[in-house]
Amino acid sequence: MKKLASFTVAVGLLASIAATASAAEVTTTSTDAATVTGSTYGTPFETVITPADIKPATPMIILTKATPFHFSTDSTTPAGWLSAQTIDTTGAIKTDAWGNEWREIYTWLGKAWIKVPVSAYVITP
Repeated sequence: MKKLASFTVAVGLLASIAATASAAEVTTTSTDAATVTGSTYGTPFETVITPADIKPATPMIILTKATPFHFSTDSTTPAGWLSAQTIDTTGAIKTDAWGNEWREIYTWLGKAWIKVPVSAYVITP
């Protein structure tokens, strides 16, 4: 009995959708197969994203081993550790007095800095 009721509901729903689709009126007047005039279409939409909204992508870093992150480049104590993964950067780069490259990254604690290890791969877009 349940199967019969489910089948009846499905057929009724299908009939309702078909009736709605056939009720949609489209009026076109064409004089040539290549030219269509008098069509009832909506107005063209305006572009939401402009070229000024597009910003270049920031570099990604592929870490191959556990790497400490710090809240400042002057910090000697790490705020935490990141496992081997691909991380996104903010694009900010600093070089310390010893020539180490520091990059600002996004972490679950907010923005932080990592000293880019030699074993890491930096992918620039």
